[in-house]
Amino acid sequence: MRFLRTLLILGRISNLPTVWTNVAVGWFFSGGGWTAELGWLVAGISFLYIGGMTMNDAIDAKWDRKHAPDRPIPSGKISHRATWVVCILETIGGVALLTRFTSAHPLLIGGLIFCVVLYNLLHKHWKGSVLLMGLCRAFVYVAAGSAVATQTSSIEVPGILYAISGAVVLYIAGITLAARNEHLDSPVGTSFLNRILLMLPVLFPLLGARTVPTDSLYVAITVVGVFGIWAWIVLSRKALSEKIPKGIALLIAGIAFYDAAILAFADWRAAFAALACFLLTLGLQKVVPAT
Repeated sequence: MRFLRTLLILGRISNLPTVWTNVAVGWFFSGGGWTAELGWLVAGISFLYIGGMTMNDAIDAKWDRKHAPDRPIPSGKISHRATWVVCILETIGGVALLTRFTSAHPLLIGGLIFCVVLYNLLHKHWKGSVLLMGLCRAFVYVAAGSAVATQTSSIEVPGILYAISGAVVLYIAGITLAARNEHLDSPVGTSFLNRILLMLPVLFPLLGARTVPTDSLYVAITVVGVFGIWAWIVLSRKALSEKIPKGIALLIAGIAFYDAAILAFADWRAAFAALACFLLTLGLQKVVPAT
């Protein structure tokens, strides 16, 4: 059980439900339904996610020994070599599931893995790597969407996914910038640019509303979505100013909430499932650290 918990910590398993909602947005906005392939997409991309997170610890082992000695490798809970073995197995498992059981475009799967590896290699050396972290999430949306178009070898996804992905790249960049200071004893204020980046998800309901006929119901959903997202981001930023890891955890959990707000315009059941993932993420973060 101790080793299992170590694996869960390495994979930042508490944040995994937010990846599932990313998949759902890409899938349902591309016209996908409740089929087995959706489950395989969720499983495959989940393995790539935890593999990438495990790789982060493997690459950062030397830095963690000085700045985060409680992480699994420096605390002696798992060896450096074993961490690499776990990372490779998880990544291979993800690729196998996606290529065998889904129609996700191989270039997008490769792009996701490339960004994961490049971010882990560069994030302690290049500030611009925060965009690579955002691109990892963007590839999840688009790769899931590409799996719906099974009759073509080209990448075919609706334009709304590119718009969502662009906003997510910048939002995740904002989170990652704030997370760079999580090892400090006292919080530091966020810059004006960072505050703007963190507010971008309020655009999600506005983007979703463009895909449905204009009527009073969808106008109400849009308004509730915008104000709901705005309120959560304000709450998260307040927590960030008090304790950085807590604020980061809330901002990450919010991804599932933002996805739910836009899924309301594609599939009601998926929207409620995303809200459940939001609550699940908050619950799991109390058991397994989000960062």
